[in-house]
Amino acid sequence: MRITSVDTGDLRISPATQASQALGRPHQFDGWLSVTALVALACFLFALIAYNFVDIDLWHQLALIRESLRAGHLLRSDPFAYTPTLQPWIDHEWGAGAFAWFLTRWFGGYAIAVLKWLLAFGTGWLCLRTSKQLGVDARLFAVCAPLAIFLAHLGFFSAVRAQAYTFLFTALLIFCWQLSRAGTRAWLFLFPLWVNLHGGFVVGIGLTALYCAEEWLRGHDVRRWLAVLGVMFLETFLTPYGLSYFSYLRRALLMARPYAPEWESIWHLGPLWMGCFFIAIAVALYAIVATGIRNAPGLAPLAATAMEAALHRKLLPLFAITWVCYAPFYLEQTGVGPWLLGFMQRRRTFVFAAWAVLAFASAIAALRQKPWDLAVPQPLYPVGPVEYLGQQKFQGNVMVPFRLGAYVSWKLYPSVKVSLDNRYEEVYPNQVVRAVFDFYDARNDWRETLAAYPTDVVLVPVDSAISSKIAESGWHTVYRDRQFELYARPGVSLPQVDRSDRSFVGVLP
Repeated sequence: MRITSVDTGDLRISPATQASQALGRPHQFDGWLSVTALVALACFLFALIAYNFVDIDLWHQLALIRESLRAGHLLRSDPFAYTPTLQPWIDHEWGAGAFAWFLTRWFGGYAIAVLKWLLAFGTGWLCLRTSKQLGVDARLFAVCAPLAIFLAHLGFFSAVRAQAYTFLFTALLIFCWQLSRAGTRAWLFLFPLWVNLHGGFVVGIGLTALYCAEEWLRGHDVRRWLAVLGVMFLETFLTPYGLSYFSYLRRALLMARPYAPEWESIWHLGPLWMGCFFIAIAVALYAIVATGIRNAPGLAPLAATAMEAALHRKLLPLFAITWVCYAPFYLEQTGVGPWLLGFMQRRRTFVFAAWAVLAFASAIAALRQKPWDLAVPQPLYPVGPVEYLGQQKFQGNVMVPFRLGAYVSWKLYPSVKVSLDNRYEEVYPNQVVRAVFDFYDARNDWRETLAAYPTDVVLVPVDSAISSKIAESGWHTVYRDRQFELYARPGVSLPQVDRSDRSFVGVLP
């Protein structure tokens, strides 16, 4: 049996808004209250993402574009590693790398931080527009938004990660669902951009399929969106990789990622995150139970993103975006919605003061994090060891931990090749990834890994398990600072340098 409901595309004034208006004529101060609330939300988001450090993925994206420009074509074979690699090399973030490359070339490294903020605030603005398109009072949206901002902010924390494009385009997709045919035409024009910026475009296809199924169950005409879905699939061929891209996607979507903490469940984030996640779920469930499924548009995409967030904390921002687009609308249909709006009308001064305090406190917190700086900090990156190898004009192979390889390649390639970097599913066979992780964990076969590949120098974080074991191999220390050591194999002649009293800060580019 099909579910029937009022078409939300025709809904402009919700029952809760009508009820709140019945309390009295809107006061002129309410407009300022809404503006202050939105400014406070912007400041709160800014405070959470104000610290700018270069994301680890950005280095390999920049290196790909740099070497592709030198070669005269987009590289399909990895040049950076001396360990075995997969063929062909399919980089699902090549477009993000190209965008970042030209931004830094034209405007300097700080443009990356500005891009991060534009993506974050753009995503928030699209969520607000979707809520307004559904007829939700901006003040009620503002009440719900801080929870969503907190749940989503890790997606925009570093400067800048390609997945931030997926979050922006997801918000745009949900907004387009509420628009007329002009929205679908704009979407079909923009979707190929998403396809080339980040592999997360598969989220757009999956959510659109769920949206179509839900709308069909509600008795709505979905032929237009089914056609859009078909065109979206055809547009996935609009990449430089052709059919090879689909073999990469199969591997990327199905493979396990035991060495990537971000793919763990949300439970690993701790009680605060779990509590906020459960509160968001509880609000949505309360509203759905109170008003009925037929008054809950977007329920299928919301449920899907909630399940994905529970399984993989990396996808938590997708749930937060979907939730803040729809949850205020759900809530406004319940008794809570009119009560909140009525309270804000009766206690205008108090509510205004609360938003003003949040805006001021968030602005101070943001300034304390020095948003005008772009950090390349050690120990996140091996700035000192890379500087040392560059000064020695070293040429050879360097074994590095998973997170550090891309930075080394960006700074030292082609003189230096690395054992591994964070292009997890793109480049390295599972056995190589496992061997390097086991080496740094000093597992029983770590000597075999050291002998298996033509390694000349090993980069060792001083807090890693291997740091207390590697001297047993006969390799000798050539460099030391507060966070890292370099060990050279017998026969490699490098001067010994002790900078154990120093730490370092790098720069982009």
